[in-house]
Amino acid sequence: MTFLRLLAAVAAGSIAALAAPQVWAAVPFPALDRPAVQQRTPQRNVLLAAAAAGPRLVAVGERGLVVLSDDGGASWRQAQTVPVSVTLTAVQFIDERLGWAVGHGGVVLRSEDAGQTWRRMVDGRQLAQAALADALARARSAPADAGAKAAVTAAETLVADGPDKPLLDVHFLDARHGWVIGAYGLIFETTDGGVSWRSAITRLDNPGAKHLYAMAVRGRTMLIAGEQGALFRSRDAGASFEPLVSPYKGTWFTLVRLPGQGLIVAGLRGNALYSPDDGSSWTRIEGAPPVNIVGGIRLADDSAVLCNQAGQLLGSREGSPFVPLASPVLTLPTGLVAVSPQSLLVVGMTGATRVPVSLTGKPTAGAASLSDNSRAAR
Repeated sequence: MTFLRLLAAVAAGSIAALAAPQVWAAVPFPALDRPAVQQRTPQRNVLLAAAAAGPRLVAVGERGLVVLSDDGGASWRQAQTVPVSVTLTAVQFIDERLGWAVGHGGVVLRSEDAGQTWRRMVDGRQLAQAALADALARARSAPADAGAKAAVTAAETLVADGPDKPLLDVHFLDARHGWVIGAYGLIFETTDGGVSWRSAITRLDNPGAKHLYAMAVRGRTMLIAGEQGALFRSRDAGASFEPLVSPYKGTWFTLVRLPGQGLIVAGLRGNALYSPDDGSSWTRIEGAPPVNIVGGIRLADDSAVLCNQAGQLLGSREGSPFVPLASPVLTLPTGLVAVSPQSLLVVGMTGATRVPVSLTGKPTAGAASLSDNSRAAR
């Protein structure tokens, strides 16, 4: 997930049966309990991420905004029920109906009707309690461990701070098993569809609690990318993680999973790396201007398209040099989703824009801006 998503805010044991005392923070966060307001042209507002729920497009953004399109982006309507008005930063659907969205305040939302209505599953208040429960359990099992004591102190601070830290990415493997990550090293796991969560913060060797921006999952292998070159890999479905050596020490904002063990990680100043082996080795992808790369997706032909803060779309295949793709003017894009084999939906600071794209890696002329030309369906 992108730096813009973190800037839009001010960002870890099971909740079902907490072993820790209930130390609730006094810090108020009214947007966690205030429903999203209906807007006249929701598709023209700030949108930070998008996903496909079968044929439906679902995009999320500021103030709890969730917008839906059933015609490839020609028209849009706002979701009927969103119980929060915090900024939403990431969204994922595992099938045509079941999906999750995450955002500021540590909120996790679930939809079972393709994004029409949403239910709050958890927020930063409960996640902080889960982090404290995990840290206390670790300290009890290893009372002489300085790291365990430090984890308790960090979790107590998390509780005291209140729900002021955003979640920045979400990935569910199936209807029950999922992960969320966020600022200040937040990482939590659920195995019951989001009903309860346990902290995985202490599974990562993450000094300084670096922000975690993006996840990529293939089978039992999980990659996480973040601040100051942070890269982590799990080969056992998240039971443990190992830090990877990053050839670049700047921040990574996005991961794109490619065929086999292929992977692209990209971020600050146009830096992008390709790995053919799940992060064991890396080669630099040339051709990007020195502008932050903030999002990317894998296309149907197994090539990748990434977007940067200058509004450019960059194509690459198996780590080959980037090829600029023709597109309309895109103002601070933040995310992409495939609409068809020949077009993408780009979301960002000015809403949603549909962009034709050639899957051969050659630029495609012409594009239609939906944020300028479409009308919201009420």
